[in-house]
Amino acid sequence: MKTLILKTEGMSAYGLQTFDVHRKINHFPTRSAVIGLLGAALGITRENHKQLYALSNKLRIAVQVNNTGQKIVDYHTVQNFRSPMGKIQKGTKPTYREYWCDSEHSFAITGDEETITLLSAKVQAPIFTLFQGRKSCPLTRPLFDSVVENNNPANALKATGCAGQIFSDVTAENQIATLQVRDLTTSSPRKMAMRLVYVCATRGDET
Repeated sequence: MKTLILKTEGMSAYGLQTFDVHRKINHFPTRSAVIGLLGAALGITRENHKQLYALSNKLRIAVQVNNTGQKIVDYHTVQNFRSPMGKIQKGTKPTYREYWCDSEHSFAITGDEETITLLSAKVQAPIFTLFQGRKSCPLTRPLFDSVVENNNPANALKATGCAGQIFSDVTAENQIATLQVRDLTTSSPRKMAMRLVYVCATRGDET
């Protein structure tokens, strides 16, 4: 299998599901955000959720936090917001949204050769505009980095030599912990499932 290596820098906001007025960000990019990024590159619209779900099932993903950055909070107001019950509420509601400034991340996407070849081409010439979690977080460097021969996305990131903890779909060398995160794309639009995340250290992170 082949693995596509991607890199991002700058402001990012990879949030988890929430209906609270305080929209918190996760400390590493969520899997659903990575799938959304790839889906945008391919030109998959929200109406074609089945394609996004099929894409998610084809891939194994690992992300590495090369630099966390500095957290900031921005004040927003939203209209016609969604309630905890999933219903659209009319009116205006204040929200506080978190962002990471000067963050740096690496992504490893493992799949069959045909899928990785297609993704490699599309992230270099995307159909839709790509951003880091929210539209106010544009890419500040070319997303594409390389394609390598590796069937384990976490080990592929380790081989790049970059520092930072790795959060992976699959276990790998130097695993130090596991987490449960609700960011797995399901067959139902806007509904995420829990998954097990394997946290792996690079050699410099183990002490």
